Amino acid sequence: MSFLKKWYTYQKERFPVFKYGIYIFSIVFAVFCYCNYKMNNSNIDFIKLIPMFITLFIQFLMVRIIDEFKDYEEDKKYRPYRPVPRGLISLNELKILFIICVIIQFAITLLISKKSLIYLILVWLFFAVMSKGFFIKRILDNHILLEVLLDEILMPVLVLYLASFICNLNIKYIYDLLLMSYLISWIVEIARKIRCKEEEENGVKTYTAVFGIKKATIILTILEIFLMAIQTKILTLKYITLTLILFLVVICCNTSFVIYKNKKTSKLVELSANIYIFLCYFSMYLLIL
Repeated sequence: MSFLKKWYTYQKERFPVFKYGIYIFSIVFAVFCYCNYKMNNSNIDFIKLIPMFITLFIQFLMVRIIDEFKDYEEDKKYRPYRPVPRGLISLNELKILFIICVIIQFAITLLISKKSLIYLILVWLFFAVMSKGFFIKRILDNHILLEVLLDEILMPVLVLYLASFICNLNIKYIYDLLLMSYLISWIVEIARKIRCKEEEENGVKTYTAVFGIKKATIILTILEIFLMAIQTKILTLKYITLTLILFLVVICCNTSFVIYKNKKTSKLVELSANIYIFLCYFSMYLLIL
């Protein structure tokens, strides 16, 4: 297989560029709009979206690469069909890609916003600790909610880094955005690991496998309720009707899964959650209209 074809296959299976690109851009766009709103900027520099997007995209890719190393032995045992255990891409090739990512991310940050370097280092430090399972991996392996609670802190840390491209940071001014990004990160993680019984795989720890369909869906719904509340706080009651409509659609999808417990409704849960979070992030544009 040619060099380009094997990497195309890898991204298709493990890091779909288009799908991740939309999600990553929505995060960048939300931070960009929110920070400009808080700074009362009249001359908004949309060009900054480009370096912000590239550096965040690279960080997500780095997370994927580290996960390949962390899950290698488990994947060999339970998921040999994945690109790395089946030999399409080697761990050494991923290591080289990781180093390239670090260099590019550092160079862009240095060129665009030197003051952001300290936040980039903070991202790297947290990422390093996270990749080691916060040095309590055995505990986290047995407590899935504690694991996601700690892992998803990475998103607010990344938001701090992105915000530093736009403004001089004062956490109290962007607290709502940090909380929203944290909730959304939880929702993304849980929604992608909610499955019906036919979809469950040996060795794959999903929330439905651990808690059952009803409890897992309730956990997701509670997070979505908090997200609706924080979105309403940010946008004010001016847009409450639109927010409620979107939320009710999500609730209907979640309820249908609890009732029917099939593959179609499980996919609806993930799809509706993803659409909801995209719209939450993109709704931050309303702040600078």
